[in-house]
Amino acid sequence: MVIRNVILDWSGTLVDDLLPVVRTTNHVLAFCGLPAMSLPQFRAEFCLPVRKFYETRVSHIPQAKLEEIFLAEYPKHHAAITVLPHTQEFLRFCKERRMGVYIASTVDPHTYETLGDLFGIKSFITKPYIGIVDKTSTIHHILDENHLDRDETMFVGDMEHDIEAGQAGGIHTCAVLTGYNSLEKLRAMGPDLICEHLGELQQFLAKPEVVRG
Repeated sequence: MVIRNVILDWSGTLVDDLLPVVRTTNHVLAFCGLPAMSLPQFRAEFCLPVRKFYETRVSHIPQAKLEEIFLAEYPKHHAAITVLPHTQEFLRFCKERRMGVYIASTVDPHTYETLGDLFGIKSFITKPYIGIVDKTSTIHHILDENHLDRDETMFVGDMEHDIEAGQAGGIHTCAVLTGYNSLEKLRAMGPDLICEHLGELQQFLAKPEVVRG
């Protein structure tokens, strides 16, 4: 395995925004007349694409309306979002190795721009792809637009959908345990690699046989 490019998820992979997303989602559910979800329940039931999560609960409300409610509330919780440990060290490692670093995320542009600057993340990113509805369909565009060799590219994320997207694109996959989905859920997806965090992934990529300049 020779990895020269990484495609990174945002939430739960680079930043810790789990509780802010839970609180904002509960705000949306309350608007729809539904009870709030506990953190364990959210982690067990939340999925991407997000339309799948809402379709079984509030199919009578247009997805655009739900998104409007979410995006109006979410910035109020930005102060509670933190950069995950190992994120900045990992990004510096990728820059030193001259690796291509891409983001593939459902995060909205305002959040990415605001927090990307605050956490010093944006300067390390070769190109971000944000506001993605379905990563399994967008992955091909990312790979083709940037002429990425599938054998040398790895998708890194914390959710089943991230692993599904990487597999759909025919690239390597790494699940990290710093975010939304449990080890059991991620293991069931059959990723090529499972790491506790980006620091462990960095150690793996630092092996001479994995990363070459």
